Amino acid sequence: MRLFTITVTIAALLFTEIILSQTVSRKTFNPLSNKIAVNLEGGVTYPRTDFTNDKISYVGQFSMDYFFPSHTMGVFGLRAYTYYGQITGDGTYNNISTFPTIPEYFSVIASGGAGITYTLKASKIFYPYVFAGGGYLYFNPTDKDGSRLPRNGAKEYSKNSWSIIAEMGSRFFISESVSLNLAVNMDYVPMDNLDDIDNPTTNGSDKDIFFTGRAGLSFYFGGISDNDNDGVRDEEDLCHDTPPNVSVDEYGCPVDTDKDGVPDYIDRCANTPKNIPVDLDGCPLDIDGDGVADYMDLCNDTPVGVKVDARGCPIDSDDDGVPDYKDLCPNTEVGIEVNKWGCPIDQEIYEPIKKTEIILNGAVNFEINKADLLPAAYPELQQVLKVMKDYPDTKWKIEGHTDNTGSFKLNKELSLKRALSVYNYFTANGIEPARLYVNGYGPDYPIADNSTETGKALNRRVAIILADGEKQNGSIETKSETKNVTKRVYNPSVERNVGNMIFSDGYLYCFQVSSWRSREKAESESKKLSAMGYNSFIVIADLPDLDGTWYRVRVGYFNSIDEANKTKEKIGRK
Repeated sequence: MRLFTITVTIAALLFTEIILSQTVSRKTFNPLSNKIAVNLEGGVTYPRTDFTNDKISYVGQFSMDYFFPSHTMGVFGLRAYTYYGQITGDGTYNNISTFPTIPEYFSVIASGGAGITYTLKASKIFYPYVFAGGGYLYFNPTDKDGSRLPRNGAKEYSKNSWSIIAEMGSRFFISESVSLNLAVNMDYVPMDNLDDIDNPTTNGSDKDIFFTGRAGLSFYFGGISDNDNDGVRDEEDLCHDTPPNVSVDEYGCPVDTDKDGVPDYIDRCANTPKNIPVDLDGCPLDIDGDGVADYMDLCNDTPVGVKVDARGCPIDSDDDGVPDYKDLCPNTEVGIEVNKWGCPIDQEIYEPIKKTEIILNGAVNFEINKADLLPAAYPELQQVLKVMKDYPDTKWKIEGHTDNTGSFKLNKELSLKRALSVYNYFTANGIEPARLYVNGYGPDYPIADNSTETGKALNRRVAIILADGEKQNGSIETKSETKNVTKRVYNPSVERNVGNMIFSDGYLYCFQVSSWRSREKAESESKKLSAMGYNSFIVIADLPDLDGTWYRVRVGYFNSIDEANKTKEKIGRK
Protein backbone atom coordinates (compact mmCIF):
# COMPACT_ATOMS: atom_id res chain seq x y z
CA MET A 1 0.00 0.00 0.00
CA ARG A 2 2.81 2.40 0.88
CA LEU A 3 4.52 1.66 -2.44
CA PHE A 4 1.29 2.24 -4.38
CA THR A 5 0.66 5.62 -2.74
CA ILE A 6 4.19 6.87 -3.42
CA THR A 7 4.11 5.67 -7.03
CA VAL A 8 0.81 7.44 -7.74
CA THR A 9 2.13 10.68 -6.21
CA ILE A 10 5.24 10.64 -8.37
CA ALA A 11 3.24 9.82 -11.51
CA ALA A 12 0.88 12.74 -10.82
CA LEU A 13 3.82 15.11 -10.42
CA LEU A 14 5.38 13.91 -13.67
CA PHE A 15 2.10 14.38 -15.55
CA THR A 16 1.68 17.91 -14.18
CA GLU A 17 5.21 18.86 -15.20
CA ILE A 18 4.71 17.53 -18.73
CA ILE A 19 1.50 19.55 -19.11
CA LEU A 20 3.20 22.71 -17.86
CA SER A 21 6.04 22.19 -20.28
CA GLN A 22 3.65 22.52 -23.20
CA THR A 23 2.83 26.16 -22.36
CA VAL A 24 6.09 27.48 -23.79
CA SER A 25 5.15 29.89 -26.56
CA ARG A 26 8.58 30.42 -28.13
CA LYS A 27 10.71 27.65 -29.54
CA THR A 28 13.88 27.99 -27.45
CA PHE A 29 16.28 25.41 -26.09
CA ASN A 30 15.90 24.26 -22.51
CA PRO A 31 19.10 25.37 -20.70
CA LEU A 32 19.88 21.72 -19.83
CA SER A 33 19.68 20.56 -23.45
CA ASN A 34 22.57 18.30 -24.46
CA LYS A 35 24.38 18.80 -21.13
CA ILE A 36 26.11 16.22 -18.93
CA ALA A 37 25.87 16.54 -15.13
CA VAL A 38 28.23 14.93 -12.60
CA ASN A 39 26.46 14.60 -9.25
CA LEU A 40 28.11 14.13 -5.80
CA GLU A 41 25.60 13.66 -2.98
CA GLY A 42 25.40 12.43 0.61
CA GLY A 43 22.55 11.91 3.03
CA VAL A 44 20.62 9.63 5.33
CA THR A 45 18.69 6.38 5.07
CA TYR A 46 15.52 5.33 6.80
CA PRO A 47 14.24 1.71 6.47
CA ARG A 48 10.89 0.06 6.99
CA THR A 49 11.64 -3.51 8.14
CA ASP A 50 10.45 -6.13 10.60
CA PHE A 51 12.28 -4.57 13.55
CA THR A 52 10.14 -2.50 15.86
CA ASN A 53 12.41 0.55 15.72
CA ASP A 54 13.73 1.81 12.37
CA LYS A 55 16.68 4.16 12.66
CA ILE A 56 18.41 6.76 10.50
CA SER A 57 21.79 5.91 8.98
CA TYR A 58 23.98 7.22 6.13
CA VAL A 59 24.38 6.97 2.35
CA GLY A 60 26.68 8.46 -0.30
CA GLN A 61 25.90 8.54 -4.02
CA PHE A 62 27.73 9.30 -7.26
CA SER A 63 25.72 9.68 -10.48
CA MET A 64 25.86 11.16 -13.97
CA ASP A 65 23.00 12.62 -16.03
CA TYR A 66 22.63 13.31 -19.72
CA PHE A 67 19.83 15.67 -20.81
CA PHE A 68 18.30 15.35 -24.27
CA PRO A 69 17.82 18.50 -26.44
CA SER A 70 14.43 20.08 -25.75
CA HIS A 71 12.49 23.14 -26.87
CA THR A 72 10.08 22.99 -23.91
CA MET A 73 10.24 23.79 -20.21
CA GLY A 74 10.65 20.07 -19.51
CA VAL A 75 13.58 17.88 -20.57
CA PHE A 76 14.05 14.10 -20.43
CA GLY A 77 17.36 12.58 -19.53
CA LEU A 78 19.28 9.39 -18.67
CA ARG A 79 20.99 8.71 -15.35
CA ALA A 80 23.57 6.17 -14.23
CA TYR A 81 24.17 5.90 -10.48
CA THR A 82 26.02 4.05 -7.74
CA TYR A 83 25.65 4.44 -3.99
CA TYR A 84 26.97 2.96 -0.76
CA GLY A 85 25.37 3.20 2.69
CA GLN A 86 23.75 1.45 5.58
CA ILE A 87 20.34 0.84 7.11
CA THR A 88 19.78 -0.04 10.75
CA GLY A 89 17.13 -0.70 13.40
CA ASP A 90 16.64 -2.34 16.78
CA GLY A 91 14.01 -4.26 18.74
CA THR A 92 13.37 -7.93 19.57
CA TYR A 93 11.10 -10.73 18.54
CA ASN A 94 11.38 -12.81 21.79
CA ASN A 95 7.71 -13.72 21.49
CA ILE A 96 8.81 -16.20 18.84
CA SER A 97 10.59 -19.03 20.66
CA THR A 98 12.24 -20.40 17.55
CA PHE A 99 13.98 -17.09 16.74
CA PRO A 100 16.95 -15.84 18.76
CA THR A 101 16.73 -12.44 20.41
CA ILE A 102 18.40 -9.76 18.23
CA PRO A 103 18.70 -6.37 19.92
CA GLU A 104 19.98 -4.48 16.83
CA TYR A 105 20.96 -4.98 13.20
CA PHE A 106 23.14 -3.16 10.65
CA SER A 107 22.91 -3.88 6.93
CA VAL A 108 25.37 -2.55 4.39
CA ILE A 109 23.69 -1.55 1.11
CA ALA A 110 25.51 -0.99 -2.21
CA SER A 111 23.83 -0.49 -5.55
CA GLY A 112 24.44 0.49 -9.17
CA GLY A 113 21.88 1.10 -11.89
CA ALA A 114 20.27 3.49 -14.36
CA GLY A 115 17.00 5.14 -15.19
CA ILE A 116 15.12 8.05 -16.77
CA THR A 117 14.78 11.60 -15.48
CA TYR A 118 12.35 14.36 -16.30
CA THR A 119 13.36 17.87 -15.23
CA LEU A 120 11.17 20.96 -15.32
CA LYS A 121 12.45 24.53 -15.61
CA ALA A 122 10.21 26.22 -13.03
CA SER A 123 12.27 29.40 -12.90
CA LYS A 124 15.69 30.65 -13.87
CA ILE A 125 17.34 28.79 -10.92
CA PHE A 126 14.74 26.26 -9.72
CA TYR A 127 14.49 22.91 -11.58
CA PRO A 128 12.39 20.20 -9.89
CA TYR A 129 12.72 16.69 -11.30
CA VAL A 130 11.57 13.08 -10.99
CA PHE A 131 13.55 9.91 -11.58
CA ALA A 132 12.55 6.29 -12.07
CA GLY A 133 15.02 3.47 -12.47
CA GLY A 134 16.45 0.30 -11.08
CA GLY A 135 19.54 -1.79 -10.78
CA TYR A 136 21.64 -4.27 -8.82
CA LEU A 137 21.58 -4.24 -4.98
CA TYR A 138 23.97 -5.87 -2.51
CA PHE A 139 23.19 -6.05 1.22
CA ASN A 140 24.76 -7.76 4.28
CA PRO A 141 22.81 -7.86 7.62
CA THR A 142 25.12 -7.97 10.70
CA ASP A 143 25.03 -7.10 14.38
CA LYS A 144 26.82 -4.13 15.92
CA ASP A 145 30.07 -6.16 16.14
CA GLY A 146 29.96 -6.98 12.41
CA SER A 147 28.96 -10.59 12.86
CA ARG A 148 26.46 -11.98 10.42
CA LEU A 149 22.95 -12.38 11.72
CA PRO A 150 21.61 -15.95 12.09
CA ARG A 151 19.89 -16.46 8.74
CA ASN A 152 22.62 -14.53 6.91
CA GLY A 153 25.24 -16.70 8.54
CA ALA A 154 23.29 -19.81 7.60
CA LYS A 155 23.14 -18.61 3.99
CA GLU A 156 19.38 -19.05 3.81
CA TYR A 157 19.05 -16.34 1.15
CA SER A 158 21.09 -14.52 -1.46
CA LYS A 159 22.54 -11.13 -0.55
CA ASN A 160 22.29 -10.03 -4.21
CA SER A 161 19.02 -8.67 -5.54
CA TRP A 162 17.58 -5.97 -7.69
CA SER A 163 15.73 -2.84 -6.66
CA ILE A 164 13.35 -0.27 -8.09
CA ILE A 165 13.90 3.40 -7.30
CA ALA A 166 11.44 6.30 -7.47
CA GLU A 167 12.88 9.73 -6.69
CA MET A 168 11.83 13.37 -6.48
CA GLY A 169 14.26 16.24 -6.18
CA SER A 170 15.19 19.78 -7.06
CA ARG A 171 18.20 21.52 -8.54
CA PHE A 172 19.02 25.06 -7.43
CA PHE A 173 21.45 26.65 -9.88
CA ILE A 174 24.25 28.66 -8.33
CA SER A 175 25.72 29.38 -11.77
CA GLU A 176 25.32 28.04 -15.29
CA SER A 177 27.63 25.10 -14.49
CA VAL A 178 26.93 24.35 -10.78
CA SER A 179 23.75 23.52 -8.87
CA LEU A 180 22.82 22.54 -5.32
CA ASN A 181 20.64 19.41 -5.22
CA LEU A 182 18.08 18.10 -2.74
CA ALA A 183 16.41 14.71 -3.26
CA VAL A 184 14.34 11.99 -1.55
CA ASN A 185 13.79 8.53 -2.95
CA MET A 186 12.32 5.16 -2.21
CA ASP A 187 14.13 1.86 -2.84
CA TYR A 188 11.86 -1.12 -3.21
CA VAL A 189 13.41 -4.59 -2.89
CA PRO A 190 11.31 -7.61 -3.95
CA MET A 191 12.15 -9.65 -0.80
CA ASP A 192 12.12 -9.42 3.02
CA ASN A 193 15.70 -10.12 4.08
CA LEU A 194 17.34 -6.72 4.47
CA ASP A 195 17.06 -7.11 8.28
CA ASP A 196 17.67 -10.92 8.20
CA ILE A 197 14.07 -11.54 9.23
CA ASP A 198 11.60 -12.76 6.64
CA ASN A 199 7.80 -12.76 6.54
CA PRO A 200 7.29 -16.44 7.46
CA THR A 201 9.12 -15.77 10.69
CA THR A 202 6.98 -12.74 11.59
CA ASN A 203 3.78 -13.87 9.91
CA GLY A 204 3.96 -10.64 7.83
CA SER A 205 3.36 -9.88 4.15
CA ASP A 206 5.28 -6.64 3.33
CA LYS A 207 8.63 -6.57 1.58
CA ASP A 208 11.50 -4.56 3.05
CA ILE A 209 11.83 -1.01 1.82
CA PHE A 210 14.01 1.97 2.62
CA PHE A 211 14.12 5.69 1.88
CA THR A 212 17.02 8.09 1.40
CA GLY A 213 17.31 11.83 1.66
CA ARG A 214 20.32 13.46 0.01
CA ALA A 215 21.94 16.81 -0.64
CA GLY A 216 24.87 17.59 -2.90
CA LEU A 217 26.32 19.40 -5.85
CA SER A 218 26.11 18.92 -9.63
CA PHE A 219 28.66 20.09 -12.17
CA TYR A 220 27.53 20.61 -15.77
CA PHE A 221 29.44 20.22 -19.03
CA GLY A 222 28.62 20.68 -22.73
CA GLY A 223 25.21 21.95 -23.84
CA ILE A 224 23.88 23.80 -26.88
CA SER A 225 25.12 27.27 -27.88
CA ASP A 226 22.22 29.54 -28.86
CA ASN A 227 23.21 33.14 -28.11
CA ASP A 228 19.98 34.78 -29.31
CA ASN A 229 17.88 32.07 -27.62
CA ASP A 230 15.71 31.47 -30.68
CA GLY A 231 15.81 27.68 -30.56
CA VAL A 232 18.34 27.25 -33.39
CA ARG A 233 21.92 26.25 -32.58
CA ASP A 234 24.46 28.98 -33.32
CA GLU A 235 26.30 26.79 -35.82
CA GLU A 236 23.06 26.45 -37.83
CA ASP A 237 21.72 29.98 -37.18
CA LEU A 238 21.90 32.37 -40.15
CA CYS A 239 20.47 35.25 -38.10
CA HIS A 240 22.38 35.45 -34.83
CA ASP A 241 20.74 38.59 -33.41
CA THR A 242 17.04 37.74 -33.58
CA PRO A 243 15.08 39.91 -31.09
CA PRO A 244 13.47 38.17 -28.09
CA ASN A 245 10.12 36.40 -28.53
CA VAL A 246 10.27 36.48 -32.35
CA SER A 247 9.31 33.26 -34.15
CA VAL A 248 12.03 31.97 -36.45
CA ASP A 249 12.32 29.46 -39.29
CA GLU A 250 14.61 26.44 -39.44
CA TYR A 251 17.57 28.70 -40.25
CA GLY A 252 17.08 30.90 -37.19
CA CYS A 253 15.76 33.88 -39.13
CA PRO A 254 12.49 35.70 -38.31
CA VAL A 255 9.51 34.11 -40.07
CA ASP A 256 8.37 35.92 -43.22
CA THR A 257 5.09 34.22 -44.15
CA ASP A 258 4.37 36.20 -47.33
CA LYS A 259 8.04 36.15 -48.49
CA ASP A 260 8.14 39.90 -49.11
CA GLY A 261 11.48 40.42 -47.34
CA VAL A 262 9.91 41.99 -44.24
CA PRO A 263 9.66 39.60 -41.24
CA ASP A 264 6.23 39.00 -39.72
CA TYR A 265 6.99 40.72 -36.42
CA ILE A 266 7.28 44.11 -38.15
CA ASP A 267 5.10 43.37 -41.22
CA ARG A 268 1.92 45.47 -41.17
CA CYS A 269 0.60 43.74 -44.31
CA ALA A 270 1.22 40.08 -43.64
CA ASN A 271 -0.53 38.65 -46.73
CA THR A 272 1.13 40.56 -49.56
CA PRO A 273 0.94 38.61 -52.89
CA LYS A 274 4.18 37.12 -54.17
CA ASN A 275 6.74 39.28 -56.03
CA ILE A 276 5.03 42.57 -55.11
CA PRO A 277 7.42 45.42 -54.12
CA VAL A 278 6.77 46.57 -50.55
CA ASP A 279 7.86 49.40 -48.26
CA LEU A 280 9.74 49.09 -44.96
CA ASP A 281 6.52 48.15 -43.17
CA GLY A 282 5.89 45.24 -45.57
CA CYS A 283 2.97 46.93 -47.34
CA PRO A 284 2.67 47.15 -51.17
CA LEU A 285 4.07 50.38 -52.60
CA ASP A 286 1.60 53.15 -53.36
CA ILE A 287 3.62 55.85 -55.13
CA ASP A 288 0.78 58.32 -55.68
CA GLY A 289 -0.67 57.76 -52.20
CA ASP A 290 -4.23 57.21 -53.43
CA GLY A 291 -4.82 54.13 -51.27
CA VAL A 292 -4.54 51.67 -54.17
CA ALA A 293 -1.31 49.66 -54.23
CA ASP A 294 0.87 50.14 -57.31
CA TYR A 295 0.47 46.53 -58.45
CA MET A 296 -3.30 47.12 -58.80
CA ASP A 297 -3.12 50.82 -59.72
CA LEU A 298 -3.83 51.50 -63.39
CA CYS A 299 -3.28 55.22 -62.83
CA ASN A 300 -0.22 55.53 -60.61
CA ASP A 301 0.24 59.29 -61.05
CA THR A 302 -3.06 60.45 -59.59
CA PRO A 303 -2.79 63.97 -58.10
CA VAL A 304 -2.88 64.20 -54.31
CA GLY A 305 -6.37 64.36 -52.82
CA VAL A 306 -8.23 63.12 -55.91
CA LYS A 307 -10.79 60.38 -55.27
CA VAL A 308 -10.12 57.16 -57.17
CA ASP A 309 -11.95 53.96 -58.02
CA ALA A 310 -10.89 50.39 -57.19
CA ARG A 311 -8.35 50.48 -60.04
CA GLY A 312 -6.67 53.60 -58.66
CA CYS A 313 -7.97 55.88 -61.42
CA PRO A 314 -9.71 59.22 -60.81
CA ILE A 315 -13.48 58.83 -60.64
CA ASP A 316 -15.32 59.66 -63.86
CA SER A 317 -19.02 59.79 -62.92
CA ASP A 318 -20.41 60.40 -66.42
CA ASP A 319 -17.96 57.96 -68.01
CA ASP A 320 -16.86 60.40 -70.71
CA GLY A 321 -13.13 59.83 -70.27
CA VAL A 322 -12.53 63.09 -68.37
CA PRO A 323 -12.17 62.57 -64.61
CA ASP A 324 -14.48 64.48 -62.29
CA TYR A 325 -11.74 66.70 -60.90
CA LYS A 326 -11.16 68.16 -64.40
CA ASP A 327 -14.68 67.73 -65.87
CA LEU A 328 -16.50 71.06 -66.47
CA CYS A 329 -19.57 69.20 -67.79
CA PRO A 330 -20.03 66.34 -65.29
CA ASN A 331 -23.35 65.01 -66.64
CA THR A 332 -22.51 64.30 -70.30
CA GLU A 333 -24.68 61.61 -71.89
CA VAL A 334 -23.09 58.23 -72.51
CA GLY A 335 -21.30 57.85 -75.86
CA ILE A 336 -21.02 61.59 -76.61
CA GLU A 337 -17.54 62.69 -77.66
CA VAL A 338 -16.18 65.45 -75.45
CA ASN A 339 -13.23 67.82 -75.39
CA LYS A 340 -10.45 67.88 -72.83
CA TRP A 341 -12.70 69.74 -70.36
CA GLY A 342 -15.35 67.04 -70.56
CA CYS A 343 -17.83 69.08 -72.59
CA PRO A 344 -19.52 67.84 -75.83
CA ILE A 345 -18.00 68.91 -79.16
CA ASP A 346 -20.01 69.77 -82.25
CA GLN A 347 -17.57 68.78 -84.94
CA GLU A 348 -14.72 66.32 -85.10
CA ILE A 349 -11.33 68.01 -84.96
CA TYR A 350 -8.93 66.12 -87.14
CA GLU A 351 -5.24 66.50 -86.40
CA PRO A 352 -2.47 64.87 -88.45
CA ILE A 353 -0.62 62.20 -86.54
CA LYS A 354 3.02 63.20 -86.21
CA LYS A 355 4.70 59.88 -85.57
CA THR A 356 8.17 59.01 -86.81
CA GLU A 357 8.19 55.42 -85.54
CA ILE A 358 5.59 52.79 -84.75
CA ILE A 359 6.04 49.25 -83.40
CA LEU A 360 3.66 46.44 -84.38
CA ASN A 361 3.70 43.66 -81.75
CA GLY A 362 3.97 40.25 -83.38
CA ALA A 363 1.51 38.49 -81.09
CA VAL A 364 -1.23 41.11 -81.51
CA ASN A 365 -0.90 42.14 -85.15
CA PHE A 366 0.05 38.92 -87.00
CA GLU A 367 -1.19 35.35 -87.19
CA ILE A 368 0.92 33.04 -84.98
CA ASN A 369 4.06 31.96 -86.91
CA LYS A 370 2.61 33.58 -90.05
CA ALA A 371 2.91 36.89 -91.84
CA ASP A 372 -0.82 37.57 -92.25
CA LEU A 373 -1.98 40.84 -90.71
CA LEU A 374 -4.70 40.68 -88.03
CA PRO A 375 -7.49 43.30 -87.79
CA ALA A 376 -5.81 44.82 -84.73
CA ALA A 377 -2.94 46.01 -86.94
CA TYR A 378 -5.01 48.20 -89.27
CA PRO A 379 -5.77 51.13 -86.93
CA GLU A 380 -2.03 51.64 -86.31
CA LEU A 381 -1.17 51.21 -89.98
CA GLN A 382 -3.85 53.72 -90.95
CA GLN A 383 -2.26 56.33 -88.70
CA VAL A 384 1.15 55.87 -90.37
CA LEU A 385 -0.48 55.86 -93.81
CA LYS A 386 -1.95 59.29 -93.06
CA VAL A 387 1.48 60.66 -92.15
CA MET A 388 3.04 59.14 -95.28
CA LYS A 389 0.44 60.83 -97.47
CA ASP A 390 0.70 64.15 -95.66
CA TYR A 391 4.49 64.13 -96.18
CA PRO A 392 5.01 62.67 -99.70
CA ASP A 393 8.75 63.43 -99.68
CA THR A 394 9.51 61.13 -96.75
CA LYS A 395 10.96 57.63 -96.98
CA TRP A 396 10.40 54.84 -94.49
CA LYS A 397 12.13 51.73 -93.22
CA ILE A 398 10.06 48.62 -92.50
CA GLU A 399 12.05 46.26 -90.23
CA GLY A 400 10.94 42.77 -89.25
CA HIS A 401 12.30 41.23 -86.03
CA THR A 402 11.84 37.95 -84.11
CA ASP A 403 12.98 36.43 -80.82
CA ASN A 404 15.69 33.73 -80.69
CA THR A 405 13.34 30.75 -80.47
CA GLY A 406 13.78 28.18 -83.23
CA SER A 407 15.84 28.15 -86.40
CA PHE A 408 17.82 31.29 -87.29
CA LYS A 409 17.02 30.81 -90.97
CA LEU A 410 13.27 30.44 -90.38
CA ASN A 411 13.27 33.50 -88.11
CA LYS A 412 14.98 35.55 -90.81
CA GLU A 413 12.41 34.42 -93.37
CA LEU A 414 9.45 35.09 -91.05
CA SER A 415 10.71 38.57 -90.12
CA LEU A 416 11.08 39.49 -93.82
CA LYS A 417 7.63 38.10 -94.71
CA ARG A 418 5.98 40.15 -91.97
CA ALA A 419 7.79 43.28 -93.10
CA LEU A 420 6.60 42.57 -96.66
CA SER A 421 2.98 42.25 -95.44
CA VAL A 422 3.21 45.78 -94.05
CA TYR A 423 4.93 46.95 -97.26
CA ASN A 424 2.09 45.47 -99.37
CA TYR A 425 -0.51 47.24 -97.24
CA PHE A 426 1.08 50.65 -97.83
CA THR A 427 1.61 50.15 -101.58
CA ALA A 428 -1.96 48.85 -101.95
CA ASN A 429 -3.16 52.09 -100.41
CA GLY A 430 -1.24 54.41 -102.73
CA ILE A 431 2.28 54.69 -101.27
CA GLU A 432 5.01 54.57 -103.92
CA PRO A 433 7.28 51.48 -103.54
CA ALA A 434 10.38 53.64 -104.01
CA ARG A 435 9.67 55.35 -100.66
CA LEU A 436 9.85 52.08 -98.70
CA TYR A 437 12.85 49.98 -97.58
CA VAL A 438 12.24 46.51 -96.19
CA ASN A 439 14.52 44.37 -94.02
CA GLY A 440 14.11 41.07 -92.17
CA TYR A 441 16.61 41.00 -89.33
CA GLY A 442 15.39 37.86 -87.54
CA PRO A 443 16.71 37.70 -83.94
CA ASP A 444 19.74 39.94 -84.58
CA TYR A 445 18.52 43.13 -82.87
CA PRO A 446 16.58 42.32 -79.69
CA ILE A 447 15.18 45.19 -77.61
CA ALA A 448 14.49 43.03 -74.53
CA ASP A 449 15.83 40.00 -72.69
CA ASN A 450 15.17 36.80 -74.68
CA SER A 451 15.51 34.71 -71.50
CA THR A 452 12.01 35.76 -70.35
CA GLU A 453 8.62 35.30 -72.03
CA THR A 454 7.92 39.03 -71.71
CA GLY A 455 11.22 39.86 -73.38
CA LYS A 456 10.56 37.45 -76.23
CA ALA A 457 7.12 38.97 -76.82
CA LEU A 458 8.66 42.45 -77.11
CA ASN A 459 11.29 41.21 -79.57
CA ARG A 460 8.65 39.79 -81.96
CA ARG A 461 7.81 43.02 -83.81
CA VAL A 462 7.73 45.03 -87.03
CA ALA A 463 9.12 48.56 -86.75
CA ILE A 464 8.07 51.31 -89.19
CA ILE A 465 10.65 54.10 -88.96
CA LEU A 466 11.03 57.45 -90.71
CA ALA A 467 14.25 57.32 -92.77
CA ASP A 468 16.64 60.23 -93.25
CA GLY A 469 16.01 60.39 -96.98
CA GLU A 470 18.83 58.05 -97.96
CA LYS A 471 18.92 54.31 -98.37
CA GLN A 472 20.16 52.71 -95.17
CA ASN A 473 23.14 50.36 -95.05
CA GLY A 474 22.08 46.75 -95.26
CA SER A 475 18.49 47.54 -96.20
CA ILE A 476 16.77 46.10 -99.24
CA GLU A 477 14.63 48.18 -101.55
CA THR A 478 11.64 46.03 -102.37
CA LYS A 479 9.40 46.59 -105.33
CA SER A 480 5.83 45.50 -105.10
CA GLU A 481 4.62 42.64 -107.17
CA THR A 482 1.14 42.47 -108.59
CA LYS A 483 0.38 39.21 -106.81
CA ASN A 484 1.11 40.77 -103.42
CA VAL A 485 -1.14 43.82 -103.87
CA THR A 486 -4.41 43.40 -102.00
CA LYS A 487 -7.78 44.82 -103.00
CA ARG A 488 -8.50 48.40 -102.02
CA VAL A 489 -9.78 48.95 -98.52
CA TYR A 490 -11.44 51.91 -96.83
CA ASN A 491 -8.77 54.61 -96.34
CA PRO A 492 -9.44 56.55 -93.10
CA SER A 493 -6.46 58.84 -93.68
CA VAL A 494 -8.40 60.76 -96.33
CA GLU A 495 -11.89 60.38 -94.92
CA ARG A 496 -14.18 63.34 -94.31
CA ASN A 497 -17.27 63.84 -92.21
CA VAL A 498 -20.06 64.23 -94.76
CA GLY A 499 -22.62 65.04 -92.09
CA ASN A 500 -24.61 63.29 -89.39
CA MET A 501 -21.41 61.46 -88.25
CA ILE A 502 -21.18 59.66 -91.61
CA PHE A 503 -17.68 59.39 -93.06
CA SER A 504 -16.37 58.66 -96.56
CA ASP A 505 -12.98 58.24 -98.22
CA GLY A 506 -14.59 59.09 -101.59
CA TYR A 507 -15.54 55.51 -102.39
CA LEU A 508 -17.04 53.82 -99.35
CA TYR A 509 -19.11 55.06 -96.40
CA CYS A 510 -19.34 54.26 -92.71
CA PHE A 511 -20.97 55.95 -89.71
CA GLN A 512 -19.97 56.48 -86.09
CA VAL A 513 -22.17 55.07 -83.30
CA SER A 514 -20.23 56.28 -80.26
CA SER A 515 -16.80 57.30 -78.97
CA TRP A 516 -15.07 56.06 -75.79
CA ARG A 517 -11.98 56.70 -73.70
CA SER A 518 -12.00 53.04 -72.66
CA ARG A 519 -11.05 50.42 -75.23
CA GLU A 520 -12.88 47.75 -73.21
CA LYS A 521 -16.17 49.66 -73.34
CA ALA A 522 -15.78 50.36 -77.04
CA GLU A 523 -15.11 46.67 -77.73
CA SER A 524 -18.14 45.71 -75.66
CA GLU A 525 -20.46 47.90 -77.72
CA SER A 526 -18.86 46.77 -80.98
CA LYS A 527 -19.46 43.12 -80.02
CA LYS A 528 -23.12 43.85 -79.33
CA LEU A 529 -23.51 45.42 -82.78
CA SER A 530 -21.71 42.50 -84.41
CA ALA A 531 -24.04 40.10 -82.61
CA MET A 532 -26.94 42.01 -84.18
CA GLY A 533 -25.51 41.28 -87.63
CA TYR A 534 -23.73 44.56 -88.36
CA ASN A 535 -20.14 44.90 -89.52
CA SER A 536 -18.91 46.83 -86.49
CA PHE A 537 -15.30 47.89 -85.94
CA ILE A 538 -13.24 50.28 -83.84
CA VAL A 539 -11.20 53.22 -85.11
CA ILE A 540 -8.49 54.58 -82.81
CA ALA A 541 -7.95 58.34 -82.88
CA ASP A 542 -5.04 60.13 -81.18
CA LEU A 543 -6.30 63.67 -80.58
CA PRO A 544 -3.89 65.86 -78.55
CA ASP A 545 -6.39 68.69 -78.18
CA LEU A 546 -8.91 66.24 -76.74
CA ASP A 547 -6.47 64.86 -74.18
CA GLY A 548 -5.30 61.70 -75.90
CA THR A 549 -6.75 58.56 -77.45
CA TRP A 550 -10.39 57.88 -78.32
CA TYR A 551 -11.94 54.57 -79.42
CA ARG A 552 -14.66 55.16 -82.00
CA VAL A 553 -17.29 52.49 -82.62
CA ARG A 554 -18.35 52.47 -86.28
CA VAL A 555 -20.45 50.40 -88.67
CA GLY A 556 -19.67 50.00 -92.38
CA TYR A 557 -18.98 49.83 -95.18
CA PHE A 558 -21.63 51.06 -97.59
CA ASN A 559 -21.56 51.94 -101.27
CA SER A 560 -23.75 55.04 -100.87
CA ILE A 561 -24.59 57.65 -98.27
CA ASP A 562 -28.27 56.71 -98.48
CA GLU A 563 -27.48 53.13 -97.52
CA ALA A 564 -25.37 54.36 -94.58
CA ASN A 565 -28.16 56.71 -93.42
CA LYS A 566 -30.82 53.97 -93.50
CA THR A 567 -28.70 51.59 -91.46
CA LYS A 568 -27.81 54.32 -88.98
CA GLU A 569 -31.51 55.16 -88.46
CA LYS A 570 -32.33 51.47 -88.06
CA ILE A 571 -29.74 51.06 -85.28
CA GLY A 572 -30.98 54.28 -83.61
CA ARG A 573 -34.52 52.85 -83.36
CA LYS A 574 -33.33 49.72 -81.53
